[in-house]
Amino acid sequence: MTKFEFDCIIIGGGATGAGIARDLSLRGLKICLVEKNDLSEGTTGRCHAMLHSGGRYVYRDGIAATECAEESQILLKIAPHITELCGGYFIAIDDEDVKYGETFRESCRKSGVWCEEISPQAFLKNEPNCNKNVKRIFKVNDGYIDPFLLTIYNAYDAHLHGAEIRTYTKATDLILENEQIVGIKCQDKLDNSKYEIYGKITINATGPWAAYLEKDLDLKQNLEIAPTMGTLIVIKDRIVSSLINRLREPGDGDIIVPSHQSVILGTTSKLVNLKELDNLLPDREEIEYLLDLGEYLIPTIRTHQIVRFYSGARPLLASGGPLRETSRKFDIIDYKDDGYEGFITIFGGKLTTYRLMAEKTSDLICEKLGYDIECQTARKPLPGGEKKITQKIFEKKLSVDEKTAFDMQYKWGTFYTDILNLCDTCMDSYSSINKPRTICECENVTEPELAWTYKNLMVKVMDDYRRRTRQGMGPCQGQFCYYKLANLEAMWTDKTHIQIMKELKVALHKRWKIEASADEYQKRQIKLAKYVYLLGGNLK
Repeated sequence: MTKFEFDCIIIGGGATGAGIARDLSLRGLKICLVEKNDLSEGTTGRCHAMLHSGGRYVYRDGIAATECAEESQILLKIAPHITELCGGYFIAIDDEDVKYGETFRESCRKSGVWCEEISPQAFLKNEPNCNKNVKRIFKVNDGYIDPFLLTIYNAYDAHLHGAEIRTYTKATDLILENEQIVGIKCQDKLDNSKYEIYGKITINATGPWAAYLEKDLDLKQNLEIAPTMGTLIVIKDRIVSSLINRLREPGDGDIIVPSHQSVILGTTSKLVNLKELDNLLPDREEIEYLLDLGEYLIPTIRTHQIVRFYSGARPLLASGGPLRETSRKFDIIDYKDDGYEGFITIFGGKLTTYRLMAEKTSDLICEKLGYDIECQTARKPLPGGEKKITQKIFEKKLSVDEKTAFDMQYKWGTFYTDILNLCDTCMDSYSSINKPRTICECENVTEPELAWTYKNLMVKVMDDYRRRTRQGMGPCQGQFCYYKLANLEAMWTDKTHIQIMKELKVALHKRWKIEASADEYQKRQIKLAKYVYLLGGNLK
C-alpha cells in the first residue's frame, strides 16, 4: 500500500497551477506544487498582461468572452493591488473595421460584455497619441494585471495554508502502480538531487508542455497540442493610458497594453514545434512586422525606445482551423476513460480565467477524494489585496516620489506596512533624508521592497527578484542594479561568493539573449553591459 504524502500534487507553477494550489489549500487539502523553473516563468510570464473584458472574443468565442467578463470583475475585487482598471477601446481605422462595429456591438450584447460607443473626439482627448484618423470607437472594461505577482501571490497564499511550493524542481516521470498514478519522480535543478513525491491525485497544469507527461501512459488518443508562439514588444514610456484594440476580429499586432511605465505591443500567432517551447525568441523580421502594425494604432510608436521583446506559447488544442480561431475555452481531462486513475490535465483558457479554471479543477479533485468543501477564491482576497491602497498613501508613508508610488500601488497593497517597517534596517547610510534607497532606478524598486521579497516570496536565485519586484525590467535591463542586488544577496543570504557570481551571470545572460534580433540601440546597450560585466565586475 502506497503511503501518500499529499492529497494532491500539482505540476506547473503558472497562474493555473498556483491558482489550483491556493484553492485546494484553502479547502484544507495537503498540496505540493512543483515547477521546473521559477513561478510564472513560462507561458504566464510571457503574456500580454491583459485583464480581458471579453471584447476580443465576443464574435468567435462567446463562452470564453462571457467567462472573461465575469472573472475580470472578480479579480478586480480580490486583487486590487495587482490590477488596474484602466479601461480599453476598440478603434476602427478603415472601412472594414467600421463595418465590424455592428457585429461587435451585437456580439457583446449576447455575451454579456459591456461596451459603449463614444465619439472619435472624446477618444482622442483621452488618448492623443493614437491614430487621428479613427472612424469609430467602442469603450470596454479592459484592464492590466501583473501576471507575475498574480501567480506568486496565489502560491504564497497556498504556502501560508500549508502547501509546499518547490520551484526549480522538474517532474521527470509519473509513478504508476496498477494503472494508478500515485506520484512523480523529480529532479532538483539547483543541486541535481533526485527523489519521489507521492500523492493521491496528480494534476498536470503545464500548459503547452502538457503532452510531455503523457509519455508514461498508453492512451487511446494523446493530447493534440498546437502551441502557437505569440511575440510581444515592450516599449518605453506610457504612451497610452488605456488598452487599445483594433476593432476587428483578432489578428496580429492589434493590441497595446499600458504596463507600469511602459506599454506592450502584440501579438503574433505562429505554430511552433513542441521541442522549441523552452527557447522561443522572435527574429528581427517579426519585430519589424509588429512595429509596422503598431503604427496603425500609434503612428509615432517607432520613435520610442524598445525596452525588450519576448515570445510565449499559447496552450491551445489542435483544431485544424486557423490559429486565431482556436477556442480560448479550457478543458479538464480525466484519464479514467483510458484506464488510469489519479491523473488530471487542465488545459487551455486565458490568464483572466485562471481562477475559474482552478475552481473547476479543484471541484473535481474534491469530488474524487470525497470532500464536500466549497471554493473560497471568488470572495477571499489574495494576500495584500485586503483593501485598495492608493498612490498617495505610498507617497506619504514611504516618502517616495509620484512615479515610484504609482508603481508600488500595483505591487504591494497592504504589504506596504511590512515594507515600511524594513525601511530603518535598509536605510542608505549616505542619505541625509528619511527615504528608502532605490536599487533599480529604471523601475523605481527600493531596497526594502527587495528585502521584504527575500523574506516572504520564496526567492531561490537572484533572477527571482525580477518577477516579484520588476527589478531589471526597465530600459537598462539590469545593467547596473544586478550588481547592487548581488551585494544585498551577500548580506542577506549564506550563499558563497562563487554561488552569487554564478547567479549574477545567469540573470544577466537572460537579459542579453535577445541580442541577435535586437536593433542597433539595444545592441550597443548590451555591448556596454558586457563590458561592465567583464571589466567593471572583473568577471568571466
